[in-house]
Amino acid sequence: MGEHHSTLRLESEVIDFVEHIDHWLEYLSELMRNADEETMPKLKRQIRYLLAFRTGANCNINHNRLLQYYYSNPAQKGGDNISLSGERLNADDDRPTYKSKPDIEAKIKAFMDEFKVREGGTSIAIRPLAPIQSNYKEGDPAFKLISKALATEDLFFMQGPPGTGKTTAIVEIILQTIKAKPGARILISSETHVAVDNAFDRLADQCPPEVLDLMLRYPQFSITEFENPNTPQTDALSRADALWQKAYSVAPELTMNLWETLEQSKTNDIGKMGLPRWQARNLAEMHQVIGVTCNQIDHLVDDVTEMFDLAIVDECSKATMPEWIMAMSVAKKCILVGDHMQLPPTFCAEEAEALTKMDEHKERLIRNGVIERLFENLPVDMKGTLGKQFRMLPDIGHFISHHFYKGELQHHRTTTDHEFQDFGWFTYNSNGYRVPAQQGNEKKILVNDFEIRIIMAQLAEIFERLKRAGATKKLSVALITPYRAQCKALRITLSHYDFSEMLAVEVDTVDAFQGRQADIVFFSFVRNTGPATFYADDRRMNVAISRARDAVYLVGDIEYIRSKRLPVLYALASLPILIKHRKEDV
Repeated sequence: MGEHHSTLRLESEVIDFVEHIDHWLEYLSELMRNADEETMPKLKRQIRYLLAFRTGANCNINHNRLLQYYYSNPAQKGGDNISLSGERLNADDDRPTYKSKPDIEAKIKAFMDEFKVREGGTSIAIRPLAPIQSNYKEGDPAFKLISKALATEDLFFMQGPPGTGKTTAIVEIILQTIKAKPGARILISSETHVAVDNAFDRLADQCPPEVLDLMLRYPQFSITEFENPNTPQTDALSRADALWQKAYSVAPELTMNLWETLEQSKTNDIGKMGLPRWQARNLAEMHQVIGVTCNQIDHLVDDVTEMFDLAIVDECSKATMPEWIMAMSVAKKCILVGDHMQLPPTFCAEEAEALTKMDEHKERLIRNGVIERLFENLPVDMKGTLGKQFRMLPDIGHFISHHFYKGELQHHRTTTDHEFQDFGWFTYNSNGYRVPAQQGNEKKILVNDFEIRIIMAQLAEIFERLKRAGATKKLSVALITPYRAQCKALRITLSHYDFSEMLAVEVDTVDAFQGRQADIVFFSFVRNTGPATFYADDRRMNVAISRARDAVYLVGDIEYIRSKRLPVLYALASLPILIKHRKEDV
């Protein structure tokens, strides 16, 4: 397994969750020293939510108990005492007992039964009878895991390895919750807009019209293509416009007075329209299912806001701890969905610089995040893994399963409808061509023109073969690389070609491509000399390879990669060489 696991296990120092919150408060305070006007409000929000959680001012105190205990302690057989310091959860056992008269007990029971029927009960634990979506059958392992998540009262962590259908699982959880608790308020959140958009779009495609009418995506969608053509109407600006139009049709004069009196939408510096805070909060109160990134939740709540019954945090492994705490803080129950075997939170240059000023141990804890630690320590009834992947062909899927998931993933797909099904190397002999060429303390330029030429030549070959075969469907292609400079150079070079008739080509870094997929992936290693630090974290290689549905082409100096003797890189270097290029060939 990868290097990051051994690092985690070496950190055996006793530390509790409150201390880890304090590490984050120290770090965020350091960031505030040089924060600009745009970043400062986000930092202040995160600090405010962390302080509230630290003092138990969040929605469900059991979340505090669970995180405090399982951050430091693995689950024990027979159950765990999760009471906080100075607290006795079973203190009632010490009180003298009084036996009520039978008629009083009967009246109390009748009242509670009536209350539960009228209010639907206060518990958010649900035991579904059958799947709602056609993707699932009653005995499916995935539906059993979904049922397990629904049955928990406070907290559940669902691990979703690549291609295992976690978005579909999220939608099933929401549909089952609304079916069992028709008035339940549900929050769909994530660190990224795209993850929220995808979950919202899939839900819109699967839910009945009356649920679609109660969905609100704040502030707006970042994606432009949708599974359901009605999804865009759920964005906050569309909902606000529809509300004003409805009000005007009923009371035009009053509506115009309100329009002129109240603060209205404004266009920001980059040309995007934004709702005023009062209107955003009013819209949120009028809707049942809210989609919003973690850092924008605070735009929709205040001291009198009705809290959510369920918060689902997608891609939680990529979110920082303050980000998913913000979602957890406003809900009775929280389901964290992610994969700690993929990329952890990323830190920009300014954030990374502030981290280096901290104690090395604190820096490691913040960088590694909390999610893996929680998944390892939580009891079995509060966690589980989706075990069948529907994306990758078997050769790719087996590699991912063996090296990152203990060989436990099952594979659904066995064939594809085109000829490109390779998993191997387009390699070359460096012969003195060094990347980076700079040495010592010189600034490194991580652009490999040779690898770019190889990729363009192979794209041209794929394009011509598809055209000759009379292909009627475009193939999606991802050009992925660890380095932004190589990414930029690939985009510039690609702009001189037109493959659009047969190929839909995207270029991005590994970190940016998490959560997406393509039929064919080219991975440009770039480096052929010096340290392989960027590849040493096997989670990054997991993300790069598992984006592919049908084919993975590794573009790099195979001897350089083999020389690093890192487990996953060494395994990749054992894959077949498809072509060994010479500089004069491309």
